[in-house]
Amino acid sequence: MKKILTIALFLPFVIVEAQQSLNINNVTGTQSVFESVASGTGGPIKYEDIQGSPYQSPIFQKASVGEKYGNIDVRYNAYTDDIEFINNGKTEVLPKQDDFSRIEVLPSKQVFVYLKNSSDPKGYVTEVAKGKNSVYKKEKVTFKDAAPAPNSYQTGKPAMFVKQDPVYYVKTASGSISKVSSLKKITDIFPEKEKEYNAYIKSNNLKFNDADIVKLMTFINQ
Repeated sequence: MKKILTIALFLPFVIVEAQQSLNINNVTGTQSVFESVASGTGGPIKYEDIQGSPYQSPIFQKASVGEKYGNIDVRYNAYTDDIEFINNGKTEVLPKQDDFSRIEVLPSKQVFVYLKNSSDPKGYVTEVAKGKNSVYKKEKVTFKDAAPAPNSYQTGKPAMFVKQDPVYYVKTASGSISKVSSLKKITDIFPEKEKEYNAYIKSNNLKFNDADIVKLMTFINQ
């Protein structure tokens, strides 16, 4: 069901990162969140009856959205690939359009970017390293339906949300996007300085994690 989106601040005098007191008015395309999943074993199953969580973090956190909007309570649903927000006491979905394509969660400084023109990755990614060459991380949760007991001696398995391993992507200055699974895969993208970058990895004992990916990309982007 589509509605008109209205976000009004309760603290109109607060300025978030040089943003003005914010309102998102007359924006169409948002929808209410239906917190249930279709099941092959019966009717829809409510999130609360499914083991695990579809959320990266179930807690709403303050965020700035795009270049104009701030102090908005958001959370990321990694199952539906939606940014959810609180609107007049209801949970709704942020429209997937240019004005709202960059969301910075203020407490953690985590940044979500919506990639609408990419086939892989598609949708929301988190920004691991920013610069002329950037690194994004795609986090996903899948749903595993309940399985009935095969016989009277065994128990069935409950429905559950399953968190997948994150997938990393490098976006180069030219705009090309490549999936990477190691630091070596990152340096392969830059053959003209590959030996230099590999030497930096070895001398600094870097590993394939967010913190060391940032160090490597800072070196590559200098």
